[in-house]
Amino acid sequence: MRRLLLICTAVAASTTISDCDVKHASAATLVSALRRGDFGCAATLASAVDATDLAVNEALLELRSAEQRLKDVRDALRTSEASSGRGMAPAHQWAQSGDELFVSVKFAHKWDAPATLVGENDVESVQFEEELVTVRARKGSKRFDLEIVPLRPISPQNSSWVSASVGRLTLTLAKQQNQSWWPRLNRDKVKPSNQGVWWDKQELYDKERDRVEKVERERLKKQREEREKTPNEQLAETVEAKLKEDEAELELAEEMPPILTDEAQEASVKAERRKVLCRKQAARERKEAEEDGKKAVVKEQARTQLALEDVENWLTYAIQQIDADAKKESAGIGGVVVGDGVPVEMPDVPEADSLLRRRAKKRGEPVEKKKRKKKKKDDSKEDL
Repeated sequence: MRRLLLICTAVAASTTISDCDVKHASAATLVSALRRGDFGCAATLASAVDATDLAVNEALLELRSAEQRLKDVRDALRTSEASSGRGMAPAHQWAQSGDELFVSVKFAHKWDAPATLVGENDVESVQFEEELVTVRARKGSKRFDLEIVPLRPISPQNSSWVSASVGRLTLTLAKQQNQSWWPRLNRDKVKPSNQGVWWDKQELYDKERDRVEKVERERLKKQREEREKTPNEQLAETVEAKLKEDEAELELAEEMPPILTDEAQEASVKAERRKVLCRKQAARERKEAEEDGKKAVVKEQARTQLALEDVENWLTYAIQQIDADAKKESAGIGGVVVGDGVPVEMPDVPEADSLLRRRAKKRGEPVEKKKRKKKKKDDSKEDL
């Protein structure tokens, strides 16, 4: 029996090999290859078959039938996937600070693969629970389901998500235990194959890690000390806490205002009304003071502008006087000898006279009064 099976297998193999030989290519062998699903052989035979063979039409019909069967298989797989309720787990990376977890989701089976163009409208749901985070999205026939069981509980009301870009999504998960550092994201010690560290984000919080871990170590030490305390020590601390609470209540009772009589209440209301009037007057005076200050600033700015203009004018006049002195000295007019310093007087620049007087007055130097020319009386005028 075994020998018979070996012979049949050898015959079938030789038949398959001879059927795929291009030397024996025909429409009949092509149809045979299509029916048994050997599409590689069919492609080899199709390149060598005689296109004028009438049996080619039969091969084309068989090809269409094969296409329909493949389509039925594909639809059956999609139906099975939809009925199972689970899609592909997308790739994701994570980082953390002392108070939050950051998860960057890429809708692809691995991080270095092209992302499916999933937009914000394609995200079906993002749900936050204390011990479970789920993301569900669908784009065409592709479905993505991400489930994260966090290492420790999160705060759902303080967690959020945003569509970072097409094909990506970012989760921000708030830790219930603030100022804590997680050794991993998932409760399960086995890390998913398409999960990685979001290094670009993590580098922003590396300096915070040492401080957070120090705080966490102190908290764990305190908890351990609490567990190791004897019943008498715990009772003593409870009594002390109760005494402090009673003292705080007594202080609060002393600070509460006494119950007022009608006359006292009327006086209190009158006093409050007068205080309101005082506050209104203070607000008006404060506003007036601010306006006066603004006006003073404007005046000071104007005065400063005039002073700057005087400096520029003085420089112009001084240069004109120096040029005039140089001309006189070079021409030797009247044996003029000009000093080397800044000109004090400017006799050759008459328009500088008022400026020089103003500058001298500002410095407190004596200023000669201008002599006014009196009109000469007509001596020939007859006496009245």
